[in-house]
Amino acid sequence: MVRAYQLVGVGLLSVTLLLAGCSGSDGKNGAPGTPGEQGPPGVSTGTVSGTVTNSLTGTGIQGVTVTSSPAIAGVSMTTDAQGNYSGQLPIGTYTLTFAGANLKPDTETVTLVAGQTATKNVAMVPVAPVVISSKVQGTAAPGNTLSVSVTVTAMDGSTPGSVTWTQKSGAPVTLAPQGNSVQVQLPSLTVFKDEFFTIVSGTPNALLDRNMVMGINPLDLAEAGTVTLTATTQSGVSQDVAIAVTLPFVWSTGLQNEPIGLPVLLHGKDATGYNWTLSAPGGSTASLQDASTQNPYFTPDVKGEYTVTESNSGASIDVYSSDWTGEIGPDGQPASVCKACHSGPASSCPPSIPTCDKFSQWIQSGHAQIFTKNLNSGGYSPSCFPCHTVGYGLTANPTNNGFGDQTDYTAFLNDFFPGGHSVTANPNNWTNMLAKYPDVAQLANVQCENCHGPVDIATHFADSATIDAHVSISADVCGRCHGEPPRHGRFQEWQRSAHSDFTLPIEEATVENRGATAAHCGRCHAGQGFLKWITQADLTQNIQGANGNATVAELTALGLTVDTVQPQTCATCHDPHAQGNGGANATVRIEGSTAMLPAGFMAEDVGKGALCITCHNTRNGAHNSNVGDPSSYSAPHTPSQGDLLMGQNAYFVTVGQRSRHSFIADTCVTCHMVLSPPPPDISMAGQTNHQFNASLTICGDCHGDFDGGTLQASVQAQLDDLATAMSGYLMQKINTAGTITIIDQTPHQLGGESYDLASDPIAVPASNIASFSPIEVHGTEAFAVTFNSPVTFTYEPTGEAPHTLTLTQASVQLGNFLGSDGTTKLIPLSDPLVKAGWNYDLINGDGSKGVHNPSFIMSVLTASENALQ
Repeated sequence: MVRAYQLVGVGLLSVTLLLAGCSGSDGKNGAPGTPGEQGPPGVSTGTVSGTVTNSLTGTGIQGVTVTSSPAIAGVSMTTDAQGNYSGQLPIGTYTLTFAGANLKPDTETVTLVAGQTATKNVAMVPVAPVVISSKVQGTAAPGNTLSVSVTVTAMDGSTPGSVTWTQKSGAPVTLAPQGNSVQVQLPSLTVFKDEFFTIVSGTPNALLDRNMVMGINPLDLAEAGTVTLTATTQSGVSQDVAIAVTLPFVWSTGLQNEPIGLPVLLHGKDATGYNWTLSAPGGSTASLQDASTQNPYFTPDVKGEYTVTESNSGASIDVYSSDWTGEIGPDGQPASVCKACHSGPASSCPPSIPTCDKFSQWIQSGHAQIFTKNLNSGGYSPSCFPCHTVGYGLTANPTNNGFGDQTDYTAFLNDFFPGGHSVTANPNNWTNMLAKYPDVAQLANVQCENCHGPVDIATHFADSATIDAHVSISADVCGRCHGEPPRHGRFQEWQRSAHSDFTLPIEEATVENRGATAAHCGRCHAGQGFLKWITQADLTQNIQGANGNATVAELTALGLTVDTVQPQTCATCHDPHAQGNGGANATVRIEGSTAMLPAGFMAEDVGKGALCITCHNTRNGAHNSNVGDPSSYSAPHTPSQGDLLMGQNAYFVTVGQRSRHSFIADTCVTCHMVLSPPPPDISMAGQTNHQFNASLTICGDCHGDFDGGTLQASVQAQLDDLATAMSGYLMQKINTAGTITIIDQTPHQLGGESYDLASDPIAVPASNIASFSPIEVHGTEAFAVTFNSPVTFTYEPTGEAPHTLTLTQASVQLGNFLGSDGTTKLIPLSDPLVKAGWNYDLINGDGSKGVHNPSFIMSVLTASENALQ
């Protein structure tokens, strides 16, 4: 340290001394000075601002909300009249979401720097150039008047002009006046009810000419109650407005066993007039509505038997009604009324209860576990209860002891679904429900009563009629729940399939139309017949009765009548008591290998396809070179898919050449149901396809870019070549004969009557025959014969006067081409044309055009054409 000192002496002498290395102690600190002014605070926020414009007009849009992610409490941004917005947020990166009426949402990313302003302008795209929004005011019930209005917003700056209204679909309504607001007068309930029957009759599963309880599926009921209007602006922009009308009807299985408190809708046979009356049990105040129409209805209100009678025809429909019971005990196992009789091994079933073994199957099924599993897994809501519980439906009047009627229902709902939210996943939910809410648990899951109706009626145990009322293989039983597209659209898919068509069952498998022969055709064409037939040890036989082929009386008791026969319904293929857990896991009645089939072969190791092949085979015995010449002119039964898949029943080639497709797991089911997508308008992607139509688009799943189309075109061309060769071969035979005798069997109408019978023989010169084409007539090989000059045929119906028909084309069975003597067969059974014709019909009837077994099918066609050379 260096210090400086100044010495002041006597006189003028002054000396300054610099002393190094000397120091003294520091003095005390002085008092602190006055604090200076506080500086500006640090900046930790930034500003985002911008303008939101309409992409079509370029003008600013008012009312667009701008939200940030992450969200900042207390910060909200909305555009002003010029489309401007601004907001201050903590520094960082944000995703801004812009949302406004009639605009497609937009998202933008912005990063805010302390003290800086980031500009983010957005041009939002309108959802449409002109947007029409609607509003319905009033109670949408039959007979009421509603006010329907629309607001038209021109997002493109145009002038849409005035609005006019038309009705697009639904029960007819009255509209007045025209303008942006219209008064809608809804028709009566009777009109809406008739609309429901119109919808039903418009499906492939047409409304039947039967006295019956109507099954009601969710889609048909919703469509029947939907009135759709169309609002159209003067500029041509239109918008549909759907009005959902509340109808009193509910989903129904169509059984003659119905719960109390819910309306029962009936359908009568076609007639010129109706006069229905209702006989109800004691204590009932039920009344019949629309008693003078084809479709009356009533609501049972007490237990017992209700009989509705139509006085003009004498027809009557019995309906049995009672409360729900439920079957689940405190341990979660069945413990109630049904199990007492319907359990135990099949071998112990008494004759009076042939189905006593059902519980062991059902308790393992998806039906028995659907509520339990969903309750435990979460994501489950009360909207699922109508199908997943017994008797759920808060509209029953009077109540009927259903799931929602239990005293512990509200507490259960508040506990598991607080505030209406979905249940929280917990593997113990079901166990807890059993312990805390045993009354509702007793009616949980899909139980016996869901499909068979309420059981709490005394006559169930004594009256065979009420037992029958509990059982039906009608698809309507399943459609009550599996008819709610898109998630549950199996019923509608089935409706679009050929399996749902009642035409063949009624024509081919009823005693009225086929007599005892229904025991043959009814094996596959009648659902009831199929279920009886597959229980036999020998499937090559007809449906068997007590003493050989079933008699007319036995077939009648089985249900093979015009009034009761069913086609191939859900229960024909699936045993509802033994279902898997949905989708491809569902079981079918025949799996693995078939028994010996009517076509003379077994299909082995084909998985679930065994069920399909049991009916989809030629069904006319073995036909191949190993068994010699055919014994008749019979054609293969049309659904010959199983034969070709397994390489069976063709002449001129070695049989047993299985297609590689036959080794695919579950064969038919994999390609037609699992891989081929279901119809998208009524189904969700990934569901099994119960329309059963295979798509060529799936070929590429295994074969790369190959879609099957080239193969099909090639096979069709080869099939056409065979038809030409057959026709040329037959023409050569006829030319050699000079004159032939033929018998026509062309279906025709005369005087309002339909005829399908053989004509008298008639001689035709070869010179009058222009051409042939192979066809099939009543299950036999045949040709359509075209004449150069019309030929008049005579027909002699039994019990009627003969009549004539002049034709330019006749339908002639191959065995009815006769020589000029009218007796000798022009084409004997040993002729190669008979075998070639069988092969032609075999491949034509298959319908896959080669896909089922490409190499085998092409070899059959080539060999057949060569045999006619």
